[in-house]
This record gives sequence, structure tokens and C-alpha cells, in this order.
Amino acid sequence: MKTVRRILGAQIAVTVAAVLLVLAMGGEPRAAWSALIGGAIGFSAAYVYARRMFAPRGDGPEALVKAQYRAEFYKLAFTMVLFAATFALYRDIAALPLFLTYAATLMVYWAALLFA
Repeated sequence: MKTVRRILGAQIAVTVAAVLLVLAMGGEPRAAWSALIGGAIGFSAAYVYARRMFAPRGDGPEALVKAQYRAEFYKLAFTMVLFAATFALYRDIAALPLFLTYAATLMVYWAALLFA
């Protein structure tokens, strides 16, 4: 669970860094909000995955594989719902900062594998 907390913390840090970078580059507030929303989608989905993956479901490799598939399904569904809600409710979205920050939160997984 310690590794999960570190990954979630790194994803939040990447999100904050992206928002500050957008603001430092003279970006408008809607771009900063979009970056924040993209990062929040990324780390929220990771949190949902972690909660579902580590919920006790039984022992053995079969239970672990089922938990993996279940957690991945919830993460994907949650991500799709959050993106749909973002585009439906936030009409003034800046797509590039949104998707770049979301992708940056996903890259945290790769970095975690390199430093594990």
C-alpha cells in the first residue's frame, strides 16, 4: 500500500506541476483549470483502481487475476464517465492541457516501474 500512496502522491504532484507550468507560460485560467481536471481524472481513476484491487476477495491466483480485471474495468469505466462529464458540463475546456496532463499522470506508472 505504501507504493500505491507514493504513486498517487506523484500523480498529484505532476498535476500541480502541470497547472503551475501552464500558468507560468502565461496560459489563461481555462487552460490551467483544464490541466487540473485532466490530472484529477488521472489520479482519481488510479485511486479507484487501487481501492478495487486491494479489496479482499479471497486467496489464490484466481482471486488475484479476477481482482485485477475487476479493478481495471472500474478504472476504465470511471475514466470514461469523468471525461464524458467534463465535456458535457465544462463547455470552456482546453483539450490540449486536459489530455497532456492526463497523459502525464499515466507516465507516473512508467517512472514507478523504472525506480522500483
